[in-house]
Amino acid sequence: MEKFKDNIMRFLRGRYGNDQFNNFIILFSLLFAFLNIFMENPILTIVSYASLIYAIYRMFSKDIWTRQKENIAYLDNTRFIRIRINLLKRNLTDKHNKYFICPSCKQMVRVPRNKGKIEIKCPKCHQKFDRKS
Repeated sequence: MEKFKDNIMRFLRGRYGNDQFNNFIILFSLLFAFLNIFMENPILTIVSYASLIYAIYRMFSKDIWTRQKENIAYLDNTRFIRIRINLLKRNLTDKHNKYFICPSCKQMVRVPRNKGKIEIKCPKCHQKFDRKS
């Protein structure tokens, strides 16, 4: 058993592993597999399996630099969506503060709730903008 564990450890050494882009690919694959249950379309099956195979390929790849560049590109392309989701989540959970995005530098700014219309000064770029808290 110990030899088997050592062989697995040796195989996985130097492999890329999992990242945010892989998580997205796997969710994409599961979504198409779920849709295929109802639609029974062979194209959905092919897309689901192909994306899952690509995610596995990325996990076991030894070309770490290329996989990191792919993940960075994915994170750059989804930055706006992730910021908006984070803003919505914070506004729904924090009962004492309200969060806004600075229009010039995109910095998240926290202000107290229920103060009416206020002028907010961004701590990063010092841009002033009006919002209702």
